[in-house]
Amino acid sequence: MREREHERAGFIPPKAVREAARRKLSEHLADFVGDLRSRGKAEKYLANIEYRGGRLMEECGWSQAQDVTADSFQGWRRKQDFSAKTANDYLEAIRCLFNWMIKQGRVGSNPLNAVEKVNMQGRETRQRRAFSDGEMRRLLTVAGERKAVYLMAVHTGLRRSELSELKWSDVFLDSEAPFVQVRAATTKNGKAAAMRLHPELVNALRELRGSNGRNEEQVFPRFPRIERLRRDLNKAGIAYRDALGRVADFHSLRKTFGTNLARGGVPSRVAMTLMRHSDRRLTDKIYTDENLLGTWSAIDALPTYGEQPSQGASQNLGAGSQNTAPGGTKSCRWQTGEYPCQYWRKRRSDTACHGGAE
Repeated sequence: MREREHERAGFIPPKAVREAARRKLSEHLADFVGDLRSRGKAEKYLANIEYRGGRLMEECGWSQAQDVTADSFQGWRRKQDFSAKTANDYLEAIRCLFNWMIKQGRVGSNPLNAVEKVNMQGRETRQRRAFSDGEMRRLLTVAGERKAVYLMAVHTGLRRSELSELKWSDVFLDSEAPFVQVRAATTKNGKAAAMRLHPELVNALRELRGSNGRNEEQVFPRFPRIERLRRDLNKAGIAYRDALGRVADFHSLRKTFGTNLARGGVPSRVAMTLMRHSDRRLTDKIYTDENLLGTWSAIDALPTYGEQPSQGASQNLGAGSQNTAPGGTKSCRWQTGEYPCQYWRKRRSDTACHGGAE
């Protein structure tokens, strides 16, 4: 009775919290991972939580929940040479553990709530770019048996892990509007998703399946590794790293999907849903390559407030400044396919190219 009275008065924590405090933090982590597994979370996600939590306990000297402090985590983080994203992933892993423990009545608060995430803006160790239309055509030309998986990534935006788990039972090619059903157990956000398939992709998948693809077989049993992709890029004459230091890796195909949606005028909210993002800013800032949006041709949509320029002046302007990109480049490089020019596609005239995609 005295114990209960002290609990009600706040002199001591509840009994469940006191008992949990005597248990090792690694035991709580094992319970947490087990609960996530029972809820159908992906094994890769569970492995990351388990590894990051275990590493923090060992290197920070956390044996019990009471050992975990904001200062000890921040001191550990300062010694690491991680990228900003990786550092934030470690913080998120241990935060999730304590949030779960609060719900289970094992602790009263999260000691890491006050720790701020590392600002990722401008600190990405790997900045990606999107592929231009010409680059995609060249890549698909040399891809061979990998053509279908490259098309699947660039026309659906599915992640590498999601593509590798696809089975033929998830692909509905004979539907009136062919689509793929991505299982919740394979997605990053744990939600199922149905995505319509581009006609070009439908043909490639039908060719890939032939008459031998069984429902329970993987669509892409031999998934291309990064070394294989880099050989394909080299064969297609595409630089893995461009002059700005941005790379073209497999995840760049997902960025290309997001960029193509923006280029096609798809509303931002719709693009966010297709990309399966929870924040529209992620779609707009991270998964849209502004270098391929045809920003120069957008000036043609602005109104004219004064007198219309004479025909001669217009011709001089078109032959001079509008054809000159920043840095003194005299013409848009649409011919090589390296930089698409939306203005040229609109006018269908190489003499009226104002793209400035350089």
